[in-house]
Amino acid sequence: MKKQPLLLTISLLLICQFIGFTQESTPIILNGPEGWNYEKIDFPLDFAPSLPYEGFEELRFAPGMFDVSSSTYFTYLFVLSIQNKEEFPQSELKTLLSKYYKGLCSAVATPKKMAIDTSQIKVRLKNLKKPSSQSKSYSVQIDFFDPFTNGQKILLNMELEVIPNKQTKGVYVLSIVSPQSKESVVWKELYGVKEKLKLQKIISAENR
Repeated sequence: MKKQPLLLTISLLLICQFIGFTQESTPIILNGPEGWNYEKIDFPLDFAPSLPYEGFEELRFAPGMFDVSSSTYFTYLFVLSIQNKEEFPQSELKTLLSKYYKGLCSAVATPKKMAIDTSQIKVRLKNLKKPSSQSKSYSVQIDFFDPFTNGQKILLNMELEVIPNKQTKGVYVLSIVSPQSKESVVWKELYGVKEKLKLQKIISAENR
């Protein structure tokens, strides 16, 4: 994999600081995968302040996240730990994702003077029914733009699970994301990571 140029690395660090990312040495929930960069953001999110939630977000970025030639380009996972929110209907989830990705795109593109029409960012959700499961699963596609590198339009494939957390009367929103097709090796790795983040493990990690 190509190394990132120094100026790009500095630019990304400034962007992360601008939109509220914080570097913390000890993850609360996302303890892996090894070698994937870690970030944590507390609510309210600086780039989407209208989202009315309490809690935090953790993210893990694949090594090739910002390399457009990499097989793991724009591949990452994240979990939202939302407090005092026991019900999370599909319509609200769609609104959350729309505000999140439009706000993120605008926050990163503006200081770089990228002209991006965020009204073209669209979110599509499909319910994935799982028998005997308390969680709700969705297949998601997002028409997005990549403001971190070249500003080009990109189709993000996502699988998302809303998991109730009875101990905190809230929910976890666990997502795996990549523009690669679901049949790719990348998605096999993402599914493997997701399987390791069972509800019991997430709860024990957050309340240790």
